[in-house]
Amino acid sequence: MSESRSETGLAPLAAASAHTSYADAPEEVRERVVDLVADVVATAALGSGRDEIRLLTDEMSASGSSGSATVIGSRAGWPAATASFLNGSAVATDQLQDGHREGRGHPASHVVPAVLAVAEERDASGDDALSAVLAGYEVGVRLGRAMGGTNPGVHDIGTWGSVGAAAAVARLVRPGDDAASASAIELAQSAVLLTDAATIFSGRTGGHAFLGASVQLGLTLGTAAASGLAPMPGSLERHFGPTAARDLDPTPLASWNAYEVLGGYVKQHPTCAHLHGVNDAVADLPPIDVAHIVEIEVRTFAAAAAFDAIADTELAARFSVPTSVAVALAHGSLDETTLTAANVAASRDLASRVHVIHDPDLDAGYPAGRPARVAARLADGSEVTASADRPRGDADRAFTRRQLREKALRLLTHRFGCVHAGRILDAIHALPFGGTPRELGLALRAAALRPGERR
Repeated sequence: MSESRSETGLAPLAAASAHTSYADAPEEVRERVVDLVADVVATAALGSGRDEIRLLTDEMSASGSSGSATVIGSRAGWPAATASFLNGSAVATDQLQDGHREGRGHPASHVVPAVLAVAEERDASGDDALSAVLAGYEVGVRLGRAMGGTNPGVHDIGTWGSVGAAAAVARLVRPGDDAASASAIELAQSAVLLTDAATIFSGRTGGHAFLGASVQLGLTLGTAAASGLAPMPGSLERHFGPTAARDLDPTPLASWNAYEVLGGYVKQHPTCAHLHGVNDAVADLPPIDVAHIVEIEVRTFAAAAAFDAIADTELAARFSVPTSVAVALAHGSLDETTLTAANVAASRDLASRVHVIHDPDLDAGYPAGRPARVAARLADGSEVTASADRPRGDADRAFTRRQLREKALRLLTHRFGCVHAGRILDAIHALPFGGTPRELGLALRAAALRPGERR
C-alpha cells in the first residue's frame, strides 16, 4: 500500500470495507441495515409514482432497457447502471431519504440502489448484498465526517455518497480484496460531483437527478476499480479535500471501532433535514384552530432559518419553513398525503403569518441536532409553544423496528397497494435468511404489473 494511503488511513479503511461481514455484525447493526434497505426501497417506490420520474423512466427506456436489474415502478429488466440512476433519482423526490447528521448526507440512499442493482444483475446472495450495503455506508459516513462540510454552494449529494456506493460495489464484486476496495475509494474520490445546493434547496426537479447520478457514478467507478482500472494514489488530499471538503480532517477514516450505521437517522417528515426540528416542534403543539392564529414565531439555527421563503410549489414546500409549518397546522400532520400541491396553494395565507428568526443561541446545536423553538400566538392573547433539539428518528431517538416497518409499509401501500406492499417488505426481510435481491426485484416488478397482465 502506498505511503499516501497509509497516511490518510485509507489502508485500514479499505481493508475493513473489503472484509465487512453482515453475518458477523452485532444484532442491532444487522437489524438496522435491513431496516435501511426497506426504508430506501419504500421511499424510492413512493417517488417512482411522481410524474417527473415516470417521464424520466420513459425517456431512458427509449434508448433500450435490456438487463436484469429492476427499476422500481417498471416491469422491464434494466442495465444495473441505469436502474441505479432511476431508483436513486426516485429516492430523492419526496425528501424522505435517510441521513447521517455528523456525516451531513444520505448514505443508505446512495448505497442501497447501487448494491441492489449490481446484486440483482449478478444474482448475489442476500448476505453478500447486505454486507456490501454495510461496507458502503460505513466508508461513506467516515468520509463525510472527515470533510467537515462542503464548500459554499456545493450540496453533499454528489460527494462522499458516491464514494460509499463505489466501496459497496467493490465489496460486492470483489469480497475480501483490499486492493480493489482501496482502488474503488481512491477512484471515486478522484471524480466527485460538485452539485449545486441552490438547485436542490429551491425545490427544482433537476435535483432528483443529482442523487441518481451520484449513485450511478459510484456504481460505475466501483465496477471500474474492481475490474483493475487504477487510480492515482493520494486523491483525498490532492483532489477530494481541496475540491469538495470545507475543512478536511482524515482522522475519522482511521478507525472502525464503532458502527456509523447506528448513528444515522430515518426521516419522519417529507422535508429537508434542516427543517426537522421545526417540524417536530410543530407536531408537538396542541391542536389549534388556524383561524385563531395571529402569528407563528419560529426561532432556529442559521442553516434552517435560511429556508424562510413561502413556497409556490409542492417541491419547494419541502424546503420552506413557513409553508411546511402552515400545512402541518392546517391538516394536523405533515406526510405524503398532506404535503400536496393543492394544500400548499391553500396554505399561503397561514404561511404568511409564520415569521422565521435566526437565533444565534441555537447555532451550537447544529449539526448534532436541528434545534427550534415555535410559538403560536392566538387572537385571544394566549400563546402555545413547543421546542425541539435532536429530531425524531435520529440516533438516540431512533424509531423502533415496528415504527420503521410501519413507515415502509405505508409508503409501499401508497404506491402499490397493501398486497404487493406486504410481499415487497417480506422479500426485504428475507434477505438475511436465504432471500435474494433477484427475488426482491421480482416482487417489485410484479407490483408494477397492470391488473390481469402477465410478466
